[in-house]
Amino acid sequence: MLNKGFCLFALLLLFSSCNNGTSEKEDALKNRGAGVSRNELKASIKQMEDSITGLLQDKNRKKLIPSLTYIELINRLKSYYQRFPNDPYSSQCLFNIHIQYSSLNANDLAIAYGDTLLSKFPNFPNNDLLLESMATTYDIYIVPRDTSKVRKYYTLLLNLKGITSQKRADTQDRLKHIELGLFDYITYQSKHQAKN
Repeated sequence: MLNKGFCLFALLLLFSSCNNGTSEKEDALKNRGAGVSRNELKASIKQMEDSITGLLQDKNRKKLIPSLTYIELINRLKSYYQRFPNDPYSSQCLFNIHIQYSSLNANDLAIAYGDTLLSKFPNFPNNDLLLESMATTYDIYIVPRDTSKVRKYYTLLLNLKGITSQKRADTQDRLKHIELGLFDYITYQSKHQAKN
């Protein structure tokens, strides 16, 4: 009886120490980078971007870049945003996350980070590019196609100050033919222009 009690106590002690070790490891992972400065995080992002740019310049290696390389860049961008959510550089991080997720065809995540950028930084200098990207994503990649979302982002684009008159006219024309998917609209446009 005493042996069974001792064995049970030893097992509980063993499980308890295993759980504490796991918890300490999890805490260490969560706090990793907690002491890293803004400049260090920016430098790590720039280093990753430069590395990817270098790889993209070599046409033979371009297709060999693993998705994990882009995921690592996304993680560094997220880390900066999470540590410094109100810093102006965080808006650029959110934009780059949106672009990277788009390039990886992770469209739901691209949309989510684009919406975060729009809500947190409404005066982001490249909002026109972001809004066009969001509208295009809903127009092409999100199935079933949601014309209300396509209309939403094109309307937000029209409401921006400073867009060119050509972009304004193109966007207004796109909204007139919102029932057409983007590729059908391009076909319609090319046929219409050929007649003129």
